Amino acid sequence: MKATHIIFILAAVGVGASAQPNSNSAADQRFFNLVDAVQTSATLSDAELAALANDDLTRKELGPAPAGSKPTSLTQDGLEATVVHLCGSGERDVVVIGDGAPFVGANIGPFWIIRDLPAGPVVVLGELSLSLTIETKRSNKCLNVEAFAATATDGTTTDYSFDGTRYIASKQKTAKLAQ
Repeated sequence: MKATHIIFILAAVGVGASAQPNSNSAADQRFFNLVDAVQTSATLSDAELAALANDDLTRKELGPAPAGSKPTSLTQDGLEATVVHLCGSGERDVVVIGDGAPFVGANIGPFWIIRDLPAGPVVVLGELSLSLTIETKRSNKCLNVEAFAATATDGTTTDYSFDGTRYIASKQKTAKLAQ
């Protein structure tokens, strides 16, 4: 029964992804999920990987280093990234999806947004979800973001708005999934 729900959710997400407009520009991609992660891949810089490695969600996903060993540096293995423009066409923002080992779990995975600022890259959102949508509405000159997560029975949508420094949850709604 649970497998049927997971297949239903993944199929629904896939239909939503295929309904998104195709574009040659990564800036036009607005919908991301764990199945069809990015349309145009980008390579993360060493500074972006370092910012991601220092993020709380990343450390939680990777778990502690084994006793007596040195922490390894983060690589792009298990991650997909694409450039988007959330706050202006002249800025590089990156959506990163943990869609491979060791990041992805059953029906959920980590999504991050990194903003490349003059002082260096900063993780402005880290969220475990099934999908991430960049909205058309703005807060503090940056596009809002919506994350969707699901269990076997419920779907939760969380709206995020930019507070000038990072994305914060502004609204959350949970509803029963169709049986």
